[in-house]
Amino acid sequence: MTEQKLESLLEEYCRTRDIALRNQLVQEFLYLAEIVARKYAGKGVEYDDLYQIASMALIGALERYDCAKGIKFTSFAAPTLMGVVKNYFRDRSRVLRLPRRVGENLRRLAIAREAFLQEEHRQPTVEELSRRMHVPEAEVLEALEAASASQVSSLEERLRPGEDGELYERLGREEDAYDRIALRDMLERVLKDMSPTERDILRRRFEEGLSQRQIAMQLGVSQMYISRLERKLIERFRMAL
Repeated sequence: MTEQKLESLLEEYCRTRDIALRNQLVQEFLYLAEIVARKYAGKGVEYDDLYQIASMALIGALERYDCAKGIKFTSFAAPTLMGVVKNYFRDRSRVLRLPRRVGENLRRLAIAREAFLQEEHRQPTVEELSRRMHVPEAEVLEALEAASASQVSSLEERLRPGEDGELYERLGREEDAYDRIALRDMLERVLKDMSPTERDILRRRFEEGLSQRQIAMQLGVSQMYISRLERKLIERFRMAL
């Protein structure tokens, strides 16, 4: 589906909130859930579970998306999906073997909490979580208790008397330089296999910020040609990721 068609469907969905349209858009943007799930897979949670969590978060992101704010949907959704998955890792008990129902509620808790924070900019109450998760308050409390069971200390907890700072300042940090190196290597490998024309169109589109129509006029080709080529190039990057 072309970018223009996607934008048109998003605008129509923002106006109508039609469930069928939402489901169609979910299918178009599921690649975001795939990327996020692959990023965090192999860290104690199966890819399929992470994909399910990210997919549910994608639905929530679509339901909250407001076209009037002028934010591109992918820019709005990607941080939300990553936030939900990170919250799930944070809340997931690593100490106790949880019943399946509690584990499922932990997933719901991560999604509901992230959605509420995005909308209200504050932590939700148990009652508010209960409504969003569609479970009794007792099950919310049970999930919260299971989440806290693996948290020996709060990262904001002050150190012992006589020590300055907070606990998180003493912890190791995840080094993102490796991710940047891997990303740069991937980009270089994909770009190397592109023709000069393909690289030129990518530069005009994403570096100079030109529209497909503007590029087509400059190169003397149809906009449809640019659109097809752009989808082809994006698919290459998606497969590399």
